[in-house]
Amino acid sequence: MAATEDSSLFAIILAGGASSRLHATSPMPTVDKPLLELRGKSVLTHVIEAAATRVTSQRIVVVGPASLPTGRIATVYEQPPRSGPYMGVYTGLQYFAERFGPALESEAVLLLGADMPNIAQGLPYLLNQHNAARSANVVIAQAAGRLQPLLSSVPRSIAEHIFAKPLVNTGLMQVLRTTQYRVVEVPAAAVSDVDTYQDAIDAGITF
Repeated sequence: MAATEDSSLFAIILAGGASSRLHATSPMPTVDKPLLELRGKSVLTHVIEAAATRVTSQRIVVVGPASLPTGRIATVYEQPPRSGPYMGVYTGLQYFAERFGPALESEAVLLLGADMPNIAQGLPYLLNQHNAARSANVVIAQAAGRLQPLLSSVPRSIAEHIFAKPLVNTGLMQVLRTTQYRVVEVPAAAVSDVDTYQDAIDAGITF
């Protein structure tokens, strides 16, 4: 295990969305958001590599189609497919429970979006709050006054409780707001996603 890895951390990367706004705003046919390329790598690869700086590969799971280029990182898909971010987290937690058993009090799960190419800039701020997250329950990144639940840390035991039942087309913030949470300010670039064609252009992605 590398010195920077933390055996108490897990990561769920959500990559199962339809990329509807990207496809609707692009003047040409394009791949889904996680597959857009920046600096010679897919956006998804940038997110996986960011997570892997602190989380062992066995404790990272990508929720999305099996066709995604995840290398040695496991992939699972929510059922029904594209049924919302809540179901993505639920599915990822089920995978961890089956593989690693019940949650320990010391463990936390990073919830990460697969469409934020510069998420690595925000992870250190989040991970600096890792110990505090165990007492404050949840840590959520914020930039320019906007909370971003897809850059957050949730104690695994709490996550298993609040994501205990399958709920289709349910957002993450409405669930996370039911907990005690701490907000951590991160650079705006860290939570800038490639939701639309213009977002992708602004991020430096070429088509």
